[in-house]
Amino acid sequence: MKITHGFSDGIRTSFKALPFMFKHKMLIWFLPAFFLTLALSYGAFALIDMAVDFVDRLYTNAFGAHSLDVCGEGVIVMDCIEEVCIALGSYMLGIVVWVGLFWLKIKLLKYVVLAFLGPVMSVISDVTEEKLTGVKHPFSLKKFIRDVFRGIRTALLYLFIELFLALLLLVVALVAGWVFPVLLPFLAPLEVIVAFIIGAFFYGAVALDYVWEREDVGALGSLGLAYKSRRLAVGIGVPFAIWMAIPIVNFTLAPIFAPALATVAAVLALKGGEDKHSSPE
Repeated sequence: MKITHGFSDGIRTSFKALPFMFKHKMLIWFLPAFFLTLALSYGAFALIDMAVDFVDRLYTNAFGAHSLDVCGEGVIVMDCIEEVCIALGSYMLGIVVWVGLFWLKIKLLKYVVLAFLGPVMSVISDVTEEKLTGVKHPFSLKKFIRDVFRGIRTALLYLFIELFLALLLLVVALVAGWVFPVLLPFLAPLEVIVAFIIGAFFYGAVALDYVWEREDVGALGSLGLAYKSRRLAVGIGVPFAIWMAIPIVNFTLAPIFAPALATVAAVLALKGGEDKHSSPE
């Protein structure tokens, strides 16, 4: 039987993932992601606040302490204006730093989650395949440790590749826009779409990696297989990418549900799903 590896299979199995987990009592596997998301969110916001305080101290050392209390009666107007400008500068700098670091947090969160959830996603992939095929994979501490490092290595590899492609895409768009200014209104949305597809591909590739890891495929070999099955990888990764593109959801619910659902969808797609569906494509 030939199982298709097309885009539609990735989307179809993504919709089947949650019902499959519910049917086979696998919802408990959302808990590790829930606690990890809480820890990452608390840690990230704590680090951002520390960075803002550090920048504020640097600003104060450079321009002096600021206080609007000096803008009272009998104070020289220029001194008051100077204090207001210094205070506004401090507040604006804090806002810029906070927003910038928050944006960086959102961009890196997906790979941080994928790296730290690697062992959990591996177990979910194992359990899903066991439910489908009946083949059990006994727990091994050595394998667990290997999965931890493989998850981190794979996440970092895909992070650097995606960043490189995003930078390359930006350079191409800038050069094309400079040479052909008339194309600029079309290049911006096109770049967003292409970047979205690239991100979806890597989400799907990470989920598929856990299946191929059990078949002793190395990290680079897994990336090669993902490229050969790129339509499937994108299909599995699109729901993940949509979760991560929605404000607020992308750092609250998405890290909890998206990795597990993508992992289950990858197994359902490669192993045929519950109904062993196949079709020519």
